[in-house]
Amino acid sequence: MNSIKPARIWKTLAVVALAWFALPSALASSVQVSGMLDSLEVESPPTDTSRFLPWSLTVWGQHRSNTMDHQLGQLLVRGGNIDRSLVDAAREAQGGDMGTFGFSSGLQLNARSRRMWKSTNLRLCGSIQARWIGDSRWTPEMYDLVLTGNAGHLERWDVLDGTRARSTAWLNAAVGIEGQKRNRVELGLVYRPFQYEGLIQTGYFYVNEALDDMHASMRAKARMSRKAGWGLALNAEWHFLREEAPFAFHVQLRNFGFVLAPNPLRFAVDTVLETSGLPLSGAGWSIASLQEEGFADGLYTADSSGADIQMLPGRLDLSFEYPLSPRMGWDVQVQLGEWMPLPRAISGFRRAFGKHWQAGVQVIAGGWGRIRPAAWARWRMPNERAIMIYLEDPWGWGSESAYGRGVTLRYESL
Repeated sequence: MNSIKPARIWKTLAVVALAWFALPSALASSVQVSGMLDSLEVESPPTDTSRFLPWSLTVWGQHRSNTMDHQLGQLLVRGGNIDRSLVDAAREAQGGDMGTFGFSSGLQLNARSRRMWKSTNLRLCGSIQARWIGDSRWTPEMYDLVLTGNAGHLERWDVLDGTRARSTAWLNAAVGIEGQKRNRVELGLVYRPFQYEGLIQTGYFYVNEALDDMHASMRAKARMSRKAGWGLALNAEWHFLREEAPFAFHVQLRNFGFVLAPNPLRFAVDTVLETSGLPLSGAGWSIASLQEEGFADGLYTADSSGADIQMLPGRLDLSFEYPLSPRMGWDVQVQLGEWMPLPRAISGFRRAFGKHWQAGVQVIAGGWGRIRPAAWARWRMPNERAIMIYLEDPWGWGSESAYGRGVTLRYESL
């Protein structure tokens, strides 16, 4: 039996997982910016005298992998001569861990009323979000079978458990109330145009050294939207800000909710394939039967009845800020959810320059990638406006050997 054919079977199953690298490098996870604001100041009434409501607009994009750099990722999708050294370097970086790739991009508009609601300390508030995120993961064996074949895997059981790929996009328009210290809670209507996902729950692959015995077993599932879905989501913020406390603490919950997906197309695979060689013709496994139309129909089931209730990939952010001096501070943040394989931990130092400038540097660990740096700057303009730029892994914007890059832009009226 030719050793290339088993690998071709798994190349077909794995191409979706590695196709994420077709995404433009400008795609990019929403970075929480609470540590970049004047959050230690006690809240005062809005000073913006324009006719518009106090508002802020944040636009971001970020992508990251723990194994594949920009150069190899672009070559896999766009085509071209792939140097074997790039493939080997990515495999060495992965080691025995799961390979990961993820991206997040979108925009968020927040606004609040200028006046209190009736005789209370509450204001009306609202937000509009548009998000697109994706996540893919693969085992070291899956990476080898897709990019180098199974020649180096003879007499070895390859484990494919946990290999997956998924992506979704949605809009969320929410309204709510905001109290003192900008604590707020919102309930939003969600419109989700698409989502697809595929997961290998258990998978094994084996070819003997004589190339005349193969075993493959797989339990997998996939699901994709056929129609747009609608749902509800909760957004909330709580800020601990006190004049007597030398620190600030923030909790933010984003997109905690669900979507009702009508008639999604579901696929399921639960099968075992074994052969001790492929004859030219005959019933069962043979070269002739593999070429017949409909041969693979019995290997999977498909269904599109009913509706599914699917959870949104929400996120929880916990932030802590501590001033080191009147002009300097130290920030720590943890982000969980939004399909990240690991919680993302952020720690950084910030400093004020004059009355209008702030800047900081950070170290980020977790998420979809390894440890990387970040930097940001914020300009508070004289007319009670502020502009902020945040760069995750600045090195990634000028090097093909980097594993990701990200940018966040924010404009707000104070």
